[in-house]
Amino acid sequence: MHNIVHNMADDDVPVANHLTTRNGVCQYVRRVPEDLRDAFSFARVQLSLKTRDQRAAREKALALDLEWDRRFAEARQRRGLASAADHLPSIDATGWGWEDWEALSRWFGASLLEDDWRERLRQVRGSAFAPVPEISDLPRRSNADVKEHFARERTLRAMTIGEYATERSGFVQGYVRRLGVSLSRTSQHHDRFMAACLEAELTYLDVFRQRESRLGGLGTAHPDTIAGPWRKARPEQPGMPEPIAVQKASVASTAVGKTLADCATKWCENRRLAKKQVRPEYLREMEHAILAFTAHSGVKDIGEIKRKHVLAYRDHLGSANNYAIQTINKKVGFISALLATALNAGWVETPLGKEIYLEIPEDEDFREPYSDAELKRIFTHPIFTEGKRFTKVKACEELQFWLPLIACLHGMISSEIIQLGPDSIMPHPDAPDTLCFVVTNAGDRRVKTLARRRWVPVRRELLDLGLLDLVEAARAGGREFLWSAMTRHDHDVTRVSGYFSSFWADLSRKDLTIESEGTTLYSFRHAFQDALSGAGHADEVKKALMGHAEGGMTKRYGTKRKPRVVNIGDLDEAVQGLDWAFLPAIRRTS
Repeated sequence: MHNIVHNMADDDVPVANHLTTRNGVCQYVRRVPEDLRDAFSFARVQLSLKTRDQRAAREKALALDLEWDRRFAEARQRRGLASAADHLPSIDATGWGWEDWEALSRWFGASLLEDDWRERLRQVRGSAFAPVPEISDLPRRSNADVKEHFARERTLRAMTIGEYATERSGFVQGYVRRLGVSLSRTSQHHDRFMAACLEAELTYLDVFRQRESRLGGLGTAHPDTIAGPWRKARPEQPGMPEPIAVQKASVASTAVGKTLADCATKWCENRRLAKKQVRPEYLREMEHAILAFTAHSGVKDIGEIKRKHVLAYRDHLGSANNYAIQTINKKVGFISALLATALNAGWVETPLGKEIYLEIPEDEDFREPYSDAELKRIFTHPIFTEGKRFTKVKACEELQFWLPLIACLHGMISSEIIQLGPDSIMPHPDAPDTLCFVVTNAGDRRVKTLARRRWVPVRRELLDLGLLDLVEAARAGGREFLWSAMTRHDHDVTRVSGYFSSFWADLSRKDLTIESEGTTLYSFRHAFQDALSGAGHADEVKKALMGHAEGGMTKRYGTKRKPRVVNIGDLDEAVQGLDWAFLPAIRRTS
């Protein structure tokens, strides 16, 4: 009985799903549609097919399916419920050749495109139909629809044809039944037809993405323009377009014999000729992006990389990995830069075009500061009071103690702290008694903006907690950075930062039970900024300590202007004077 109920879950299912067995004998079971329940004396059709042979049962089920399609259509017509589709006679497709099934798959794809277009059409402006279409304001589908489409694409790309035939045949059947066609798994063309439908769905999803990105997707064929044997059974309607046979255009190879790896080599060569730095860490990230893009697109030769491949990779990063927009743009930027290198080298002729990157919402860079209660919960954890250390790789050894503490007391970001070394903790040249963190790009360090280069006085309690011991140990060991995790991971700032961010997110959620929306490691920086504001410090002090650009908003980054110079004594007074209630309880036990 469970199988019967399961197989009756949806009226738009393939023929085979109307089959079940009882004591080994095949049964035909089909639910009466909801709108016709009171037109029949039974809620479901249940007939014994009097055979144990599955193939014979499917053939009988096909005939029954056509018969009950007809009966339901007649019942709707009698009750005034009939639609144009209900008047269509059922079509016997047993004699169809592959050309007919292939045409049906194209009709299916055109129907998907048409249904999406109708969802947008009422809001489309006339400028979209001009000789030179303007589609910069093409209507978009809802966020829920977009997420569903991206998730569907990810699922379909991973499916085998057999899985698609099992899981999506009901969806396909729901469309082709509009023509009076019922599918049969016994057809010799069944698997090829389902493969063509999978291709049609993926093509539709690519056009859907073009429409959402406002980069194209107009002028697709109406399904009624697709010629096929089903049209013989349809009454002619005045004004309908004459059917045409839509053929796939053959595309000549555009391969040029170069890969993205060749572009990376050329990019490095160009950088060196221009006497610009080529950081090993950056090259590693670029190589990872090349591998990921090639695996996703399946295209190796740069001459065959199209705009749609880059856009598909971009959207894949968002839907499959849930990366932040900035991270997605960074990874796409590697591919874009390499293809621009190929264009400048004369290896390819066509640029990618504009609007490759995702737009960053205005509030994307804003994070919520940790509250006083959350800071207390964090810094009373055994990591900070009992010398507890997690041994997992992502905890990054001593960084689990020092990084949150330095970030909170000084407003520095993770990458700045991770890059601290013996040469970046020193007295200020104008105030020898004031020990500072030096945020710099010296020694191949990476700093986000010019404004971020600065001197930040060290909070004195850190000296009592053993900060200088770390400095001396690194210096004695000839290490470039303070942290053993940097040595372990080949000075890869991105990897260490990613590991620790993952560890901190896990610790915050599970151990600290901090679930406030918008809180991350960055929240320490904003807690520091709030503390400065609460203590009444001037904007120039905050900008100088945090590396915010002069003349910009204190929460917007990226300008090239240095902050106004502020006396180091004023900065030291600001750092030392902030009242952190948790600080006296901090203990660093070796």
